[in-house]
Amino acid sequence: MDRRDFFLRLAAAAAPAPCIAATGEGRVAPDRLKIARVDPYVIRIGSRRNVVVCRVETSDGLHGWGEGTSPPNVAPTVAQIRSLGKLIAGERAWDTEKIWRRIYTVEENTLGGTLYAAMSAIDIALWDILGKHLGVPVHDLLGGRVWDRLRLYTSYRWGDIPRTAAAYRRRTEELVALGATAGKYDPFGPYPQPSRQLPTSVLNEVREMVRGIREASPDFDICIECHGKFNVASAGRILRAMEPYDPFFVEEPLPPENTAALAALQRSTNIPIATAEGIQGHFLYRDLLARQAVRIWQPDVARAGGITAMKKIAALADTGYITIAPHNPNGPVCTAASIHVAASIPNFLIMEEGNRETGQYDEIFLDGWSQGLDEWSIPAGPGLGIDLTPEFLREYEVKA
Repeated sequence: MDRRDFFLRLAAAAAPAPCIAATGEGRVAPDRLKIARVDPYVIRIGSRRNVVVCRVETSDGLHGWGEGTSPPNVAPTVAQIRSLGKLIAGERAWDTEKIWRRIYTVEENTLGGTLYAAMSAIDIALWDILGKHLGVPVHDLLGGRVWDRLRLYTSYRWGDIPRTAAAYRRRTEELVALGATAGKYDPFGPYPQPSRQLPTSVLNEVREMVRGIREASPDFDICIECHGKFNVASAGRILRAMEPYDPFFVEEPLPPENTAALAALQRSTNIPIATAEGIQGHFLYRDLLARQAVRIWQPDVARAGGITAMKKIAALADTGYITIAPHNPNGPVCTAASIHVAASIPNFLIMEEGNRETGQYDEIFLDGWSQGLDEWSIPAGPGLGIDLTPEFLREYEVKA
């Protein structure tokens, strides 16, 4: 049996009978999987009521789930998913690259966050369909596993405690005892005045807080979020103040649009700068690479264009020896998609924990959800390893 025969028989065994068409040579070919329906939903996950998911169904009755959560755009993303569903009706779910490029080309004059969120949701759902059809996890379609487990950094688990070194030392010791090896938070508070200037008093507070984290453990990796709030002068002061405490990275001390400014800032410090959570599509990463503007990229699978774009971004980064730390603040479908991409790329660095309200994840992940604070395992079920049942939707759907 040659390789082609093997995969054709595997597809025939895994797929519903209507998905398989006989060829003139007497062989079977996975030919159809035509897109029949694209339905957006808004669901409640924990206290959040803005998680936008997408169900794509084929004419054979197979379905897949995607997600395009990108708050505050909820109703516009839902409308865009419906619009794109009409555009791609009748296309083959196999043709992820063709569908991605068709959406991008047709909508070129309206490119933006809402379009990329909708495009991402549909793309993720198509990969889920293909994995389910073939009976394999999505990461196997992306080249297989490079990693058996994914390192994690916790998100905002220090809580509302005094802004002192002693308080942050105690809380970090508690997190380490729970198994955490890395964590991220934004210690700087609200967005500053239009000047983007950081007050010296706040910088001094943050220095003490980070000192407390480092005193708790020499091995704990400190990830500092800045949310793109500052000007070049303030960003430079932040990096200099943090250097004695050896942060794992400082995230977006500047907005990501000006790659020249980011590159100058990165050259001024040995601390790795991370950015890119809001960059849409893979094309806009070219300048980040050309200027060696930062050392860590953080694409978001719901904003970059789905799994198809994420793989290209990771490959581009790898040519510059840049690592990937997927941005993951969204819902469970995005988390699953990010895990599968991360498992398949050699330059994966660390995964964001994101949503901490995971009580419903046991109902969504086919193998359940029992992930720790240090590492996550890779779902082994077909597709993304998830499903949102009609019963789940009846209980948690939010009307947009």
